Amino acid sequence: MKKIIIFLLCTVLLFCLCAGCGNGKNEELMDYNYDIDSEYMPRVNFGAKFEPKGNYILHGAGQDQSGITATFDNYVGVMGEDEMPCISMGYVAPHHKYFDWAEQMKKGLSIYSDDQYIFLQIGVHFNKDENPDECYYDEIADGKMDAEVKALLQVLKGFDRPVYVRPGFEFNGEWNGYTDGEIYKRAFIRFHELAEETGADNLAFLWCYNPDAKETDFIKYYPGDEYVDWWAIDIFRASSIDRENTESFLSTAQLHKKPVMITEATPHSYDITKGQGWEEWFEKYFAFVRSHPVIKGTCYINWRWTDYPQWQDWGDARMEDATEEIVSAYRRELADPVYLHSADKETLTSLIYGY
Repeated sequence: MKKIIIFLLCTVLLFCLCAGCGNGKNEELMDYNYDIDSEYMPRVNFGAKFEPKGNYILHGAGQDQSGITATFDNYVGVMGEDEMPCISMGYVAPHHKYFDWAEQMKKGLSIYSDDQYIFLQIGVHFNKDENPDECYYDEIADGKMDAEVKALLQVLKGFDRPVYVRPGFEFNGEWNGYTDGEIYKRAFIRFHELAEETGADNLAFLWCYNPDAKETDFIKYYPGDEYVDWWAIDIFRASSIDRENTESFLSTAQLHKKPVMITEATPHSYDITKGQGWEEWFEKYFAFVRSHPVIKGTCYINWRWTDYPQWQDWGDARMEDATEEIVSAYRRELADPVYLHSADKETLTSLIYGY
């Protein structure tokens, strides 16, 4: 009885918070999925572009550097049809040979039919090879890379499906080199303006923060509500969850009436193929998601980090080789009816605003 009362009170509170919100197209807010039996607090319902309607959390996975590869496919194999993710993660940059990348993405998507429809979540670098000494966000801001950005936007438009795009993601990370908040804001806005000029209506704009960076002041990087559809945050270390700036970011997102997507999540420093990390990372992570109604998307990085010299101490997060105990516990969590998984195209697209 106590659980039911708490659920009803939270639902009423969230509807009050969301009253009068919308996605800019005056689309009616839908109260889908609030009658489920779930351990999760009822989600916000802001009506943002490509936000799931009502009480859902988008389920995503990846990440792939060159199209949809075994990283995503192996994860799908573990989760099965019932809990197949509805988002695949990728990365690109204006200076890349993105036409080859796009063909690889389309080839990967072709494996999955319209009965297993997938959205995309794409991080866009504003630098070369993640090198802070070779960032070009100032050139984007000044319009000097309009041709390259427009060409990239045409590629993203050509996917002809919802794309959650993160321009200059992890904007506060010293590893990116976006040291000037004013320049970053202008670069983000220019990217958005060019998307409008290109007619890339299939993009939702995510503004992505990393709580572990030295620079914790996120507001000085904020382009403005009119240019941002979602706020986004990346969670790697278990300690990231407890940080004051993490909590501040989520509460401020709610004040701005923006849903939040965890666009990168991985059990940093744990080897799940050896049974490590469930209590230390996963339980803490899912408790974090459960208790924050503003979180409406989460994307898991299914990588063996030790394959990369720069991430030797990050562990092994591959579900396909994880212990049976971890896989079973993970699947039980994702089986909660609050999670929105892949479905046929008509059903899945009908459950998000603005598409």
